[in-house]
Amino acid sequence: MSKKISFLGMLLGINQIMLFFSSIVPGNRLFFLGIASLPVALVIIEFGLKSGILFYIGSALLSLIIILDKVYLIPYIFFFGIYGVVKYLIEKDRNIVFEYILKLISCNVLLMAGYFIFRHVIFINLRINVVAFILPQVIFLVYDYAYGLFISYYYNKIKGNIKL
Repeated sequence: MSKKISFLGMLLGINQIMLFFSSIVPGNRLFFLGIASLPVALVIIEFGLKSGILFYIGSALLSLIIILDKVYLIPYIFFFGIYGVVKYLIEKDRNIVFEYILKLISCNVLLMAGYFIFRHVIFINLRINVVAFILPQVIFLVYDYAYGLFISYYYNKIKGNIKL
């Protein structure tokens, strides 16, 4: 039991460090947010969906306490952090084309929710044009591919070597 708790604590620590970096390093915010989202997938792999959801909620709440600039947490809370759960739910023995359709739909729903909340928190009017709509789709597909590579690497190289 203590190995599980220490594993979760280390993952939460990595998560919070990456979220902190995303709030202070201006050029690589998306990179650090993407890295911060990976521990959620590891918790789901090791301990199941319920634990993954609780980990996400805990990491979001802890980040609201620790991170000073809350604006940079909006993408994590409304997109990156929850994506591990969304990806797990979508990738269940479905046709790959259907999976990507569901992923793009979920991406757009999560982005729109974040957009409307961001707009009302910051009180600025962001305009959405064709580029502002298509570019996040492309970035999302690259993110999803990299996320999948990370999960595959974890399954193939790391999972069997740690004893929890």
